[in-house]
Amino acid sequence: MAKNSRDGNRERAARHRAVLAERGIKQILLLAPEQAHPLLKQAVGLMTRDDDPLEPRAALRRAGGANDPETDEASTAVDELDAARKRIEAVELDAEKLRGEIEATERHMQALRAERDAAMRGQVAEREKAQLAVTEAQKRTLEILQRVDKAEAVIRQAKALPGIRGRLVRWLAGDVLLD
Repeated sequence: MAKNSRDGNRERAARHRAVLAERGIKQILLLAPEQAHPLLKQAVGLMTRDDDPLEPRAALRRAGGANDPETDEASTAVDELDAARKRIEAVELDAEKLRGEIEATERHMQALRAERDAAMRGQVAEREKAQLAVTEAQKRTLEILQRVDKAEAVIRQAKALPGIRGRLVRWLAGDVLLD
């Protein structure tokens, strides 16, 4: 069954009529003045709706406006205007609530940014302290290495002393001068 094909359309229409027939609704052809068509369509809609359908007399009365206290157009316009005002007021209240929520969210975001910035400043300060400590340790290590180099140079010079003096220094220093 292809969509929008002649057979498909027939089958869908038949299924629709079967569902309506199960609810006790039968399709008829009705001749009425053109001004009555919208009212009749509205009444049919009230009678055939899936949730809470109206019985035929009540649907016709409601569609025809028989239950309305005033049927003139001015009062209907005033009622519609009042309903529109109420909807506008409701929308304005909702908008005000949303503005409040937006402002609260912005304040919260600002507080989070401030916390993030403070944490970043703390990290930078800690990094600087660590870098300073590393630099100081490197300086001390370099000074110690320079002293060790000087001491090794002195020991080499002492080992290299010629003659009796060299032997005496090597004998007195003993294990210190051994490699």
